[in-house]
Amino acid sequence: MNTPEYRVMAEVEDDHWWYVGLRDLLRRLLAAEKYGVGDGPKVLDAGCGTGATLRLLSEILDPTYLGGFDTSPDALALAQVKAPGADIYCGDIREPEIKVDSLDLITSLDVLYIPGLAASEPGFRKLVDRLRVGGLVILNVPAFDWLRSTHDLALHTSQRFTARELRGFFDRLGLRTELLSYRLFFLFPAVLAVRLPQRLVQRPAKAESARSELNWQLPRALNSALLAVQHAENRLISKGARLPWGTSVFAVGRKTGSGAGASS
Repeated sequence: MNTPEYRVMAEVEDDHWWYVGLRDLLRRLLAAEKYGVGDGPKVLDAGCGTGATLRLLSEILDPTYLGGFDTSPDALALAQVKAPGADIYCGDIREPEIKVDSLDLITSLDVLYIPGLAASEPGFRKLVDRLRVGGLVILNVPAFDWLRSTHDLALHTSQRFTARELRGFFDRLGLRTELLSYRLFFLFPAVLAVRLPQRLVQRPAKAESARSELNWQLPRALNSALLAVQHAENRLISKGARLPWGTSVFAVGRKTGSGAGASS
């Protein structure tokens, strides 16, 4: 992503409804018995960004190992402040370094969309090879290529996804799909109202000068209202609901012992 976006991300991710809503879903799932990863798990955040997810994982799981890598030195410096106890290092999802022999949980939230699925798959296969049988992979990616906007230019998006594409990805990696749903289902009309004029009316921005929607200053009341909608949606997803559309795809996969993928 454009370098200035990392500092914006670090500044807003503690309060911005989108980030807080995503972490709320992650917290709900990992608290559920179905998605438990055991005591003292070994956890890796593949593409840790500026560190808010690492901090959450440390708080709720008390891991014996918590690692995170990212390609950006700027992001890593900011992540070190938010998660000082984590093993944070420079790495690329396409050719990841893994510093432990086995892992119980791999998270990768909004990372695969930058290099794209084909470029990421060999590296992600290496990650899954270190995942213990029964271990979990949790992914979040942006949905539907026709939703591309200036926001995607600023973040260097190369691919937006469908749920079917993520299911196929899990199958190829030998992961059983435990949960697969779109997110921001209830807010989808509002997002369309913002994004479609950018595609139909506005002149496309240049990538190097594009700014993400994280730069928008939202009134506190609106931010709280949007987060309340996300909390309601998260309760549904965490109870097994599979929402038919949205602006993101969220997926949980479990490593099976057979070496071949199986879909639920």
